[in-house]
Amino acid sequence: MTEVVTFEQARRRHHPKAGGSQSRGKSDFFNRQELREILQSYSRGVIAGDWLDYAVDWSDGVAMFAVYGQVSAVPMYSIVKRGKQGRRSAGYQLLGRGGVLKSDRTLGAILKLLDSRRTALVKSDR
Repeated sequence: MTEVVTFEQARRRHHPKAGGSQSRGKSDFFNRQELREILQSYSRGVIAGDWLDYAVDWSDGVAMFAVYGQVSAVPMYSIVKRGKQGRRSAGYQLLGRGGVLKSDRTLGAILKLLDSRRTALVKSDR
């Protein structure tokens, strides 16, 4: 016979870590304030014509916001948030195609470097 289940029950069957007592800590995800700051920076890059797309991903202890500048399988930049792991404190990293560009405890320092790497718009005095 068919069993009726809620979406929450079905989700827990297929993804047991997605909720309940086994859920991940807050450090595994970007919070609302962090996402707001990242998306503001990203939107400035889109307006400048430097960036075209983004992706958000997470895994155990790591959240990632990837920025794509062209149709490519490899992001131009990735902002990584790492949760506290043992002695290592939580922090952020800016990754480029060549590796780690900057590591810092604050998201603001990472976004400042990311903003400086965008193409600058030239202002006209007309």
